[in-house]
Amino acid sequence: MTHHHQADPAAANALARVRGRAPEIRANVRRLAAFASVHSCPTAAVAFAARVDTNRVLAGTRMEMPFGQSPFAIGRGVAFEALLRRHGHAELRRVLTAGLDTDFTFAAIENLREGYPPNRAGLRMRATVTRTRMAEIAGSPADPVVLDGAVLEADIGGLPAFFEADEMAIGVGGQIIVGENKSWPVVDGKPTDEDALGAALDQAATYVLLGRRTLGQAGVDPACMSDSVVLVTPRNTGLAPSLYRQDVASRIRRIERLLSAVPDVQETAAATPASVTFDAVADQTLPESARLEEFGEVTAVLGRVYAPASCLTSCGFAWACRQRLFADADPGLVGGQVARALPGIASLSRVAELGQGAPASPVEAPAAVPLARAGRLYDEVMPPAGPAQRRTA
Repeated sequence: MTHHHQADPAAANALARVRGRAPEIRANVRRLAAFASVHSCPTAAVAFAARVDTNRVLAGTRMEMPFGQSPFAIGRGVAFEALLRRHGHAELRRVLTAGLDTDFTFAAIENLREGYPPNRAGLRMRATVTRTRMAEIAGSPADPVVLDGAVLEADIGGLPAFFEADEMAIGVGGQIIVGENKSWPVVDGKPTDEDALGAALDQAATYVLLGRRTLGQAGVDPACMSDSVVLVTPRNTGLAPSLYRQDVASRIRRIERLLSAVPDVQETAAATPASVTFDAVADQTLPESARLEEFGEVTAVLGRVYAPASCLTSCGFAWACRQRLFADADPGLVGGQVARALPGIASLSRVAELGQGAPASPVEAPAAVPLARAGRLYDEVMPPAGPAQRRTA
């Protein structure tokens, strides 16, 4: 069971100051997945705790990352969702009946997307209804019910967050099964995009984990939540819905470890210097050079860990961090693993000098020997086009 606690108002205020006028984003599954890829970076951790939307902070500068879905993908998703809900959810009923071996033809479908304020208060109300209805459904498994737009509340780093599922409580044979709708196609029974499939299954696994915690808080056996989830996707190139079911037990365990690793907002607030704020970084009335300089100062104070493979796909600060490292010829530009293998070496230009046999200082000595050896091997394989350069050592 998750024990929710109210964050210290001073901590919340401190993180609001850190965020400043930077765009805010509430915790969601995609945000958690992105954070999982960059959690070792101090700047990313503080931004996550302060609910800073890293994808939009540098909007209007040359360092803005091109994140987001295309309008065509968004339009296809809207059309697919509308198809599932048309005529009293007729298509959703059909595909669930066919795929879950349970008759949903006359199942009760409660649409929690309607009748509630479109704000945080509405999400809290929907979370209360979801918890109550999930417990009721688990207690009467004979009558299948679908909660459309269920909301789960979770404690993320000490602050409450709300997560919205597509079909959260589907009572089937005494169990509750999570369903997610995705508009990308399944062709000949196989998803066409393995990355999209993995992200969707992680998303559904998160809802299973939070659903079990919700049931536990309601005094209901969390085992009522099934380890398997269903994805409702178009079949082939049209929009005709089909159902894809998969076990996500291993993903649930990984998501649980991820949630436990989220930094506590009070600890983050206490450890963040008072001078740190993304306010000026996000201020589009300032010159671009001033905003990027402010960003450099923030990351210099907090520290940064640049890992090209994860940062470039998960963090809106990636290009700006890479530019700072490039300007300084910092070894971190080629990734943390390489940088850790070069202790005491301040720049990539110095790496090149040591690779050419330049004398090393005592602090550079541990890395200088393998660098000189690598330089000799490189020269043997790739001899210079012009006269051979004389090595100094």
